[in-house]
Amino acid sequence: MINRRRNYTLHFYLMATLVAIALGAINYLGMEYRTRLDLTGDHRFTLSDGTQRLFEKLTEPINVVYYVDDEPPAKRINLERDVLDKLDELAVSSAGKLQYRVERITNDEVATRRKELEDKGVKVTVDVQTSGQDERAEVRGVQGYFSSLEINYGTAEPKVINGIVNLVDKADEAREHRVDTLEFDIAYTVLTMRNETKRPSFDRLLKSFEKPVRIVCYVSDPMPDAHREMAANLNKALDAIAQTVPEKVTYQRIPLGPTAKQQQKYPFGPGYLSLQPFDGKREPVFDDSGALTAIKDTLYFAAVIVQVKPDEDKFGAIWDFSEKKTEADIKTAIEDNIWEQTRPRTRLGFVLPPSDPRAGPPQPGQMPQNGHTPLLNYIKGVLDYDTVWVDLKTEKRVPRDLACLIVMEANRLSERELYEIERYLNEGGNVALLVQGWSADIDFSMSFTPPNGVTIKKEPLDPTFEEWAKHLGIEIGQDLLLRPNGKLQPYAVRGSQRGGQSLELVPTTVRLAPVIEPKDLNATSVFTRGLASLPLPLIVEETVKDDRLKELQLERTDLIRLKDDMYKFMPANPAMPEIPLKFNLNSPAEVERDPAASVGKGILAQKLDHDALVATLISGKFPSFWVDEKRKVPGWGGDPEDEDAQPVLNPREGKLLVMTTAAALNVDYLRGYPQDEIEPVVISHGLTFYRNIAEAFIYGDDLVSLRARTGVAPRIVGPIDQGMKTFWFMVCIAGVPLILLAFAGVRSFLRTRDRELYEIGIGIRDSDK
Repeated sequence: MINRRRNYTLHFYLMATLVAIALGAINYLGMEYRTRLDLTGDHRFTLSDGTQRLFEKLTEPINVVYYVDDEPPAKRINLERDVLDKLDELAVSSAGKLQYRVERITNDEVATRRKELEDKGVKVTVDVQTSGQDERAEVRGVQGYFSSLEINYGTAEPKVINGIVNLVDKADEAREHRVDTLEFDIAYTVLTMRNETKRPSFDRLLKSFEKPVRIVCYVSDPMPDAHREMAANLNKALDAIAQTVPEKVTYQRIPLGPTAKQQQKYPFGPGYLSLQPFDGKREPVFDDSGALTAIKDTLYFAAVIVQVKPDEDKFGAIWDFSEKKTEADIKTAIEDNIWEQTRPRTRLGFVLPPSDPRAGPPQPGQMPQNGHTPLLNYIKGVLDYDTVWVDLKTEKRVPRDLACLIVMEANRLSERELYEIERYLNEGGNVALLVQGWSADIDFSMSFTPPNGVTIKKEPLDPTFEEWAKHLGIEIGQDLLLRPNGKLQPYAVRGSQRGGQSLELVPTTVRLAPVIEPKDLNATSVFTRGLASLPLPLIVEETVKDDRLKELQLERTDLIRLKDDMYKFMPANPAMPEIPLKFNLNSPAEVERDPAASVGKGILAQKLDHDALVATLISGKFPSFWVDEKRKVPGWGGDPEDEDAQPVLNPREGKLLVMTTAAALNVDYLRGYPQDEIEPVVISHGLTFYRNIAEAFIYGDDLVSLRARTGVAPRIVGPIDQGMKTFWFMVCIAGVPLILLAFAGVRSFLRTRDRELYEIGIGIRDSDK
């Protein structure tokens, strides 16, 4: 006979044991190992696509050194484990491109290694010790320990990420570098280092190319006596370059006879190439009778065409070696050309408007002195970019190793300056044109009594620039735009009784700089990060014709479009425009709020019936305005034309940012803001605008993909305190009987139901109906 009660008891105790073991295992794994399975819908704990793409593009390994304290504070007891866990994930996910090692720093080594660590940039991480919680917390002291990563990549200078912590309490979430941001921190650092690589040796540079460099030399043969030595040295230099790393260089020499013309077959594909001669001669031709029949032109060529990346179908060219006659000089010039095509573009170039007459004429070789000049110093000192002033009149070209060319007050460019900027854009460059529509005199220091209004001036728009912009489908507006939330008002610097000076803001309701609000920004663009609250002084709007862009096969991305409560100012006297100090956008007597209404007498502003576009990005292959309009190449200094720099006939992908204000960091207007806004808002947000431009153009799509997802690493929780462990232990202890009782109850219900069905089936119980 089977003892069912005994079997049930055995199964019950067996199940209780299994449940207790399972709960204990879950508790142990949760406390000690934090086992993670990425079951989230957006895969937030998986290596991001941006980081994966970056690792795939890297040509050299990443070497990481983790400096960690051998005896960290009790709060950070699991810090090393958490960081190494993440580094392990990155090492595996990068297919071995990331390698790391650990250097533990003991207390005895701190004194002897302090100088070494400081030279590397490794700093002590500090935790503030508090008592209490939230607003009742009191500072009790600080704890210092080491937790830094040193990143090494290529020939760039190593970079250090200091202050890495794991998430232990809520205060840690505000720290800049955490275990859960480690992937982005490392990927972004490597991205910047990849674009800061120093120039390697020429043979190492050649070995780094995936495909051989193509070099074609067009040289006149025979060469006149005056240039024969140069031609011989050119051949020697090219032979030496071809033999440096033979498998990485393809060299072809094409001799040209005395009757050769400028147009020659394109060496890297179909079509033709227009060569530029470095010298020539013109001879008369006579017939047998001595009569002049023709003029014979003989052109001399010594041109070297270099193609570093065959897949991109672009090339560099050196047309003239007449000033580089020695073999060493010629070889250096060709190597420099190859490096210029290869080196990462990290420099920012600035084109400034002419000097302000109040600052006096600039010294030869010095940049113009005006309200925009300190911007270069701001960027050099704060953003730490290699920033250069591009003197187009002297250099007569835009350097091709720039990440971006920023043109202040582009509306004042001469025709030849605009032509050189367009050539740079045609060749795949990145250009930011900042157009200034209006200026204002807001310094009332020289006035004993405040004037009745602020004098404003319409800035000239060069006719060639206006035609050039319209050729691309861009039109610059004429109306000064205002907004009730604006900043920037007149000020006066007065002398004090103690001999010093004080700044006084003139009491007025006039505000000349509309403030950007979050709704005005394209939140998906890296160009607009952190620009909310930035004042834009003296802006006008721009219009972009989509039909024209489509015709030119260009793409458009709107960056800043001012929405709601935008007004255009209509001066009472257009010949001498002035904004009265008592003018108020909230005054019904001075403002027409109906965009469709006719403007009556005394109305100084009318609301716009559309959102005002003030910044847009256009990308694609920009055509040459001078080719399309069949214009001659403009000359310098009033010369009618110039044939030295030919238009680009085969444009490459470039980017053009057009913004209709250039005064965001113009020092002529900085004092017009309240003092408590100049540093935290005006300068800080203004520098953010230029940082966005620099990073977006330097790092491109790689930065976009990294910025798209920064929370890609697991949030590893720090050590569990004793109270939490006790709580979980009690949950497990109480959970076992609850689960067993539930199991017993379900089993009892099922057995009772089966017995009722059995009794109904044999007829000893009536079914309930």
